[in-house]
Amino acid sequence: MSGGALFGIGTHRSAYIALTVLTLMWGTNWIAMKFALMHAHPVLFNVQRTWLAVLTVFAVMAWHKRVTWPTAWWPIIVTGFFQVTVNFGSTTMALASGGAGRTSVLVFTMPFWTMLIAWAVLHERVRGVRWFAVVFALIGLVFVVEPWRWEGDLAAKLWAVLSGFGWAAGSVATKYYQRRYRLDALSFLGWQMLVGVLPLTPLPWLMSLEPAQWGPAYAVTLVWTAALSTAVGFLMWNAILRILPAGTASLNTFAIPVIALVSSMLVFGERLTSSEWVGIGFIGAGLAILTLQALGESRSERVKALQVPRADAP
Repeated sequence: MSGGALFGIGTHRSAYIALTVLTLMWGTNWIAMKFALMHAHPVLFNVQRTWLAVLTVFAVMAWHKRVTWPTAWWPIIVTGFFQVTVNFGSTTMALASGGAGRTSVLVFTMPFWTMLIAWAVLHERVRGVRWFAVVFALIGLVFVVEPWRWEGDLAAKLWAVLSGFGWAAGSVATKYYQRRYRLDALSFLGWQMLVGVLPLTPLPWLMSLEPAQWGPAYAVTLVWTAALSTAVGFLMWNAILRILPAGTASLNTFAIPVIALVSSMLVFGERLTSSEWVGIGFIGAGLAILTLQALGESRSERVKALQVPRADAP
C-alpha cells in the first residue's frame, strides 16, 4: 500500500489539498502539545508520543498485512536519523531548555534548509514567482520571531534551528529514496520512526525525569499528538512529497507557526504583538502567491487533459 493509495493523493491538486489539511493539523497540534506539557516533561512526552505513533503505524501495517522486513535498510536509517532522532530530539531539547515560546518558531527555518539541500541533492530550483513567496515568507518569519527582542538561553534557539535542519534533511532524503526505491509508504514510515526513536528512548532515565501525571487530559492529548499528528501526519507528508517538489511543499509549512500563534491567542488568551501581525501578513502574502500558482498549475493540467486532437487535423 502506498501513501498515495492510502490518502488518494495522486495529482498536484490532491497534493495541495492534503498539504492544506496537514498544515492545519500541525498548526493546531501546538495547542495539544502545550496542554500535554502541563503534565509531563518535554523529553518524556516526546518519547511517549513517538513510541505511540510507532505502535499506531505498525497496527495499521498489521491490519493491512504489511508487516514485513524492509528490503533496504539504508533509506530507513538515514531518514529515521534526520526525521525522528534529530528533528524530534532537537525540538525536545529546545523545549527542555526553556524554549517553549516563540523560540520554537525557529523550527520553521526548515523551508530554507529544504531548498538548499534539495538544490544540492535533488537538483530542484526555485524559479519565477516562487522567489517572491520565499522573500515574503522570510520577512514574515523575521517579524514573527522578533530576533531583536530575544532573551534567555541561546542553546534553546540553536536546538530549534537544528530541529528545522533535521526535518528538512529527512524530507529531502525521503524524496530522494522514493525516486531510487519502490518504497511502501506505510512500512517505510513505521520502520523509520522505530529506528529513529531508539536513541531517544533512554533519555528519560538518563535525565532522571519524574513520571508523567497521567489523567484523561494527558491521555487524550497524547493520543491526538501521536496517532493523528505524528503517525497520520507524516504518512500524509510522505505521500505529498511523492507529488510535489520538496521545496514547494516545505514553503507551505510557513503557515504552521501562524496557525499556532493565532490558535494560542484564541485558546490561551495570548496577545500577538504588532510585529507578529505584520509577520503574519507577509507570510500570508507568500502563501497566497504559492496558492495562485498552484491553481494555475491545476488549471493547466485540466486543460491539457481535455485537449484531444481533432479527427480532421492534418
